[in-house]
Amino acid sequence: MAVVFKLWKFAAMAVGGMVGWLVAEFRPTFPLIAVAIIFILYDAYTAFKLDKRVHAAYPEKTDRKKAKFTSFAFGKVVKQTIPKRLWLIVLAYLAEHWVFIHMQVPLSYILTGVICFEQAWSILESESSCRPEAEHRFWKALQQVMVDKTARHFDVNLDKLKEEKDDSVD
Repeated sequence: MAVVFKLWKFAAMAVGGMVGWLVAEFRPTFPLIAVAIIFILYDAYTAFKLDKRVHAAYPEKTDRKKAKFTSFAFGKVVKQTIPKRLWLIVLAYLAEHWVFIHMQVPLSYILTGVICFEQAWSILESESSCRPEAEHRFWKALQQVMVDKTARHFDVNLDKLKEEKDDSVD
């Protein structure tokens, strides 16, 4: 019995030492990871708000049972998107500190910047999509350069919806 207890104690000490080493080794990546997570979660929030705007603008065309932003979609963000992006940051940090030692290239910072830029672009696409005409011109100007994500909430082309809406107004 005493041998089993000592084995568990040794295993717990080994795991604790490994966790301590990991925390100390990757501590410089924690702020980068926090920033990336904030951007990813805010992108998910803007997708949720877009889903609400699409349903408000086209209530007869959208089925709430088949909403594009669901708890499953949010679960996918948490279970797939965040871990993939965080592993990229950690791998960039490893390459930066163990492979490109003499080059002084901040790969983890560059990669975090790319991830944040990708998320910021998606945030702006979501924010500028499906906006009423009465809202600020800034969103309309963004739509000249960005994709309108409204079409993703339907099984039809957005141009067809716009034509139907224009026909009903006339």
